[in-house]
Amino acid sequence: MANDKELVLARMAAVRARLLRELIGIDESVLITSRIYGDWTAANLLAHLGEYDNFYAGMVRDALADRLTEVGVDYSGIRDHLLRERVGDWSLEQSVEYLMEARANFVQTFAEAPLDGLKKKYRFSWRFGNKTGRSQAMLGTWAQWRHTHDAGHMDDLREWRKTIRETYGTGSKYILHAALRAARDDFNTSAALVPPKERETRPICGTWTLRDVLGHLADWDAYFLNAFNAMIGEPHTDLAWESDADAQNEKMVQKRRKQPYEQVWEEAQSARAALLTELELLSDEMLGDPYGGDYSPYPTAYHCLWSALEHDLDHAAVLRRELGVAFPKYLLRFEGPFT
Repeated sequence: MANDKELVLARMAAVRARLLRELIGIDESVLITSRIYGDWTAANLLAHLGEYDNFYAGMVRDALADRLTEVGVDYSGIRDHLLRERVGDWSLEQSVEYLMEARANFVQTFAEAPLDGLKKKYRFSWRFGNKTGRSQAMLGTWAQWRHTHDAGHMDDLREWRKTIRETYGTGSKYILHAALRAARDDFNTSAALVPPKERETRPICGTWTLRDVLGHLADWDAYFLNAFNAMIGEPHTDLAWESDADAQNEKMVQKRRKQPYEQVWEEAQSARAALLTELELLSDEMLGDPYGGDYSPYPTAYHCLWSALEHDLDHAAVLRRELGVAFPKYLLRFEGPFT
């Protein structure tokens, strides 16, 4: 049975991946100019999320070092109405990089907390501008606030997305790269909820086990990379695919049945890393260049990797649903143009 720390990390990853998905297919110029509310753009919002992750990572570190009571908490530096003054001149790339580094900072810090210490109450003084006071909270609560904070802003982005004219175009490479990483983190943290002894026996997608699904992800990322290379004019192999996708998938799964779990896990991670490496090397023009060949069903290389993104999100949702994880219903299913 999954412990509280594993569950909160999985939920944090799931919500963050869905939040970034809301920015896929939208032109970068829109992300840095269109206002979501007030004077905040989507890029500003990402920096805001990063600020809060770093802020709470600092609180967790102070609590674990038993100095939170001594140093207290000063919220003054992250006042939301001053966000534009702090990050208004940042590029989208800077905002995305800050978002990703800050989340990694919080996850690493929280992972160091002892499991039996998540519900320990920490008392501290706080300051917010000219206001001061005293409060208490638990490490587990601060971690939960990370995914509830994301969820609120994910809803904001979903409503804002409805106002955007073009949401199936080629969007920012930086957002796509971050979303692909987040989607794999989403799957991996949910996969961690499967007991190690059940990785090769417990069905979590029809009759497939976790090992089967990881092999499936590895094979499909290899397919996506091959199609991606064909679309941008790089060396590739024959992209022939059986008309019966289910039969093709089952054939690939059967080929991996004798492979040890550890090998399949490594291949799945390596295949995703290869996709990310190719994306990093590609120019925005090549990523969005319309494709008119016979090698891929996708209109652009961007959409090919968009499909890879949604493939992970779909399987992560199915995995959680099959495990019976007590997450909100929207995290137990996924629908998109490529699912």
